[in-house]
Amino acid sequence: MSSKVFTIMPRDSKKSLAELRHKGMIPGIMYGQSLTHSIPIQIALPMLQNIINDTTTMIFKLELDGQIYDCVLRDFQTDRLHTEILHVDFQFVKAGEVIKMQIPMNFEGIEILRSKKYILEKAVTKIPVKGPVDVLPEAFVVDTSNLEQGSKIFVSDLELPHKTEMLLHPNTIVATIQ
Repeated sequence: MSSKVFTIMPRDSKKSLAELRHKGMIPGIMYGQSLTHSIPIQIALPMLQNIINDTTTMIFKLELDGQIYDCVLRDFQTDRLHTEILHVDFQFVKAGEVIKMQIPMNFEGIEILRSKKYILEKAVTKIPVKGPVDVLPEAFVVDTSNLEQGSKIFVSDLELPHKTEMLLHPNTIVATIQ
């Protein structure tokens, strides 16, 4: 979990979204099982870009009106050209709460494969997983340095913490070495 706190502000749903974006703010929503209702929010674009680009954590501390919320970035929408972020969704989570998440794949040792003139062909870049939010991995890390041409990495090769389950069939190919 990130120790950095990102400030979000309540959003007046009657204000123009285009005007909000023109001021460098991105409209969004925060929701969760533990909230009585979803909360319309706004966040500064540079702050949101820091969250989106952070590959070290999946739980972010968001401060709204002096209260800290542990949230996961659920989704963000962009324009057709994928040049502008239009909206963001955060899910408020509590320790032990069971959620579904897409966990990214991180492959190590790719430079060694390249030195052997092998290519890592990724079939899956994120793995859907269900489990308590506080034990879900930030990423699945696979060391490819000792793999040979023709090797395959399957979902069943990935290690999962206790009380979590993969939502893909164990025989699903994650990557192959060509």
